[in-house]
Amino acid sequence: MKKMRVLFLSCFLLFISAMHAYAQQTSEYYLGVFSNSTNTIKFTMGVYPNSINHGKKNDGSLYTVMSVALVNNEKAEPIEWNDFKIYILLKDGTLLYNFLTTATTGEYACKYQVAPGTTHMQYYCFDKIFSASDIDKVWLHFGDSQFQSLYLYKDEIPADKAAAATPSKKSGKK
Repeated sequence: MKKMRVLFLSCFLLFISAMHAYAQQTSEYYLGVFSNSTNTIKFTMGVYPNSINHGKKNDGSLYTVMSVALVNNEKAEPIEWNDFKIYILLKDGTLLYNFLTTATTGEYACKYQVAPGTTHMQYYCFDKIFSASDIDKVWLHFGDSQFQSLYLYKDEIPADKAAAATPSKKSGKK
């Protein structure tokens, strides 16, 4: 009977530990805040590795899709986004950047405008399969030899709020 009690107590403590771990999730994101000296350009970019999904192109090749948020300051001018690249350095030393999609509108378009005070959610596609744990560093490239670092942030958030903290994982169809 004493062994049964110890076994039950051990199982109960293990269950409580598992529930606590389940209740907390880590939200990881790469973040950069960018502006010019007059603040007519002022925006925040968030790259969400936990949103990674994989898709298949028409030719059968696989690719990685990741959510990115662009938040324009309410007092800034509209942002004209023109296929600026996200560069990712993987832990294995591979450097890659997002590819240009054929979409002209919607979440996969590479050229769009972000009005002041608004947030634009975007999917960026990469020609290599990788996961969030493979990422070492992330940069935003403006196309004129300017590479801006995005910095990794980790938040411990309750599981019931985790869905609201990161964009949904949609299928990577173009």
